[in-house]
Amino acid sequence: MAATDVLLGRIGGEPVTFPEGGVVFIKGDRGNVAYMVRRGKVEIRHAGRVVESMTRGEVFGEMALIDAEPRSASAVAVGPTELAVIDKDAFHRLIREDPDFAIYVMRLLSRRLRATLAAERAAEELVTVPVAPLPRTG
Repeated sequence: MAATDVLLGRIGGEPVTFPEGGVVFIKGDRGNVAYMVRRGKVEIRHAGRVVESMTRGEVFGEMALIDAEPRSASAVAVGPTELAVIDKDAFHRLIREDPDFAIYVMRLLSRRLRATLAAERAAEELVTVPVAPLPRTG
């Protein structure tokens, strides 16, 4: 059995399904659960652009369980999608009992932080180059 299947079994609970374009959550919502993709794909969107695509076995929405702050981005299903719901108790149990899951979450947060910093750095490096007017003839 694959590690993802084992983890999905440990999460338990009834999966939730979303159709194409189904909104899992919206930026600014208060969150009390995270999700793991069982089947399908979810896009994480911020400021009108896709910042990450989540596929089978990937977790998203975990920040709401860590810091109790509003959602920092929106999540939308791309095609029919099935998700495992990870409530706060299950999340904390997994962190305590499964070191591999805890490391996975830390790597996930690290990857997202690095991507955010890289995007900010790229935006800061954009330089506006002045354009000289064309010479007048005649």
